[in-house]
Amino acid sequence: MAIKKTLAGRFLSSLVLILCGLALACGAGEVLVRIATADQNNYLIEMWRYATLLKRESSDPAIGHEHIPGASARLQGVEVSINSLGMRGPEPDLTTRDKERVVIVGDSIAMGWGVPEKDTLRGQLAERLGPDVEVMTTGVGNMNMSQTVQHWLEYTEKIHPDTVILLATARAPIIQKTDQAGWLVRHSQLYALIVSFVEMTTGSGSGEEGLVDSYRAVWGGGPGKAAMDSAMDRLMQDQEEHGYRVIVLLVPEPHSFDPYRFGFINSVMATEIQKRGWVLVDPLPVMEAAPAESYWVASNDVHPNAKAFQIFADLLVPELARSKE
Repeated sequence: MAIKKTLAGRFLSSLVLILCGLALACGAGEVLVRIATADQNNYLIEMWRYATLLKRESSDPAIGHEHIPGASARLQGVEVSINSLGMRGPEPDLTTRDKERVVIVGDSIAMGWGVPEKDTLRGQLAERLGPDVEVMTTGVGNMNMSQTVQHWLEYTEKIHPDTVILLATARAPIIQKTDQAGWLVRHSQLYALIVSFVEMTTGSGSGEEGLVDSYRAVWGGGPGKAAMDSAMDRLMQDQEEHGYRVIVLLVPEPHSFDPYRFGFINSVMATEIQKRGWVLVDPLPVMEAAPAESYWVASNDVHPNAKAFQIFADLLVPELARSKE
């Protein structure tokens, strides 16, 4: 009996030592990750910080998440401020009755991830259009089109826009997870980095070929495409009810333009837009004259930079002027 108690005691002592060692290793790993990513150049960690500092769970499961009104943070070296309406950018003037209102609807591209406020699409359009036009964006990162449209519908009655600019990306029909991340993911950069790495390495396909195949699958049909089409139908119903104009800007898939292998997305979207009588703006013919990476916000981040947003604005301003004719 004494021998059994001794063995049990040794086992428990060893187990405690192992657990303590693991805890110390994890703690040290967490510290090292935070030190290594303090320069804000790690895309995965900056997205993690964005999700934890500026976003919260939405009361509508169809939206999933939204910005925290009044929150602000420095992300990827750029100041990001959320106004009282939950939008990135300054407080909009919604009291001047004759002021034209333009709203950019979309995901992290509409939000202007990684770009200073003045260089975002919202900032550049506001500068071009002048003080008589109020330009806003409801863009929130990591949303598909179904989520972005549902999120926009929360704002319609507050804003009463003249024009809605819908940014359509290659990820528009991708089904996103809307469940909330666990406690460990929300509080540990190390664990969040490990989870992201595992998801990337276990994903289907690899390289550009895998990317092309995965997009062909979702744009060719299935639940994601059906959800995207339904979202555009909801937007059209809201447009008819409130009388605003819709312009769809088709954001090119950003990984490579030489050659551009995602033309099937343009074809599908052109058909859907024509059905609804909307205006399509396609920047690809202008952008493909330069390497795709020249429009990246960073070497490890394919979000559009100020140069890309300038092209978007160049193409949108004449369309916005035509809406007044």
